[in-house]
Amino acid sequence: MRKHQRHTLIAELLQQHSIRTQRALVDQLAEAGISATQTTLSRDLTALGVVKTASGYRLPGRDQVPVAPAATQLLHELVRAVEIGGTMIVLHTPPAHADAVALQLDELSDPDLLGTIAGDDTVFVATRSTESAARLAGTLFGHETPERA
Repeated sequence: MRKHQRHTLIAELLQQHSIRTQRALVDQLAEAGISATQTTLSRDLTALGVVKTASGYRLPGRDQVPVAPAATQLLHELVRAVEIGGTMIVLHTPPAHADAVALQLDELSDPDLLGTIAGDDTVFVATRSTESAARLAGTLFGHETPERA
């Protein structure tokens, strides 16, 4: 199973169940046919932005996009301009860098991000709604839309 698919399943399990320990989460994944070590699970939880509360593990708020620090740095270094058009976000990158940006975005576990298409220097990001597009663009790239320097 790919990391993105495992992240999606973990997010679903955390939304559907009260899970208090990593061992319980490993057991839930095993019931779904997914084998994961505690080390892998720890990394997954960090990547998803999951926090441990008194009542168990929780996903970040809906208006937060869990982005690893390395991904944030890559996105800010490579994205030169951001434009929103309806439910689409169009990202402009230096030549030959769109694939790297699209890959980072595809690995986000945000339910409003439907997918990406990368060309040479442009990435199209499909979202669920115009509100989702505005939220994602604002969260990932700041409120400097439609242009970034």
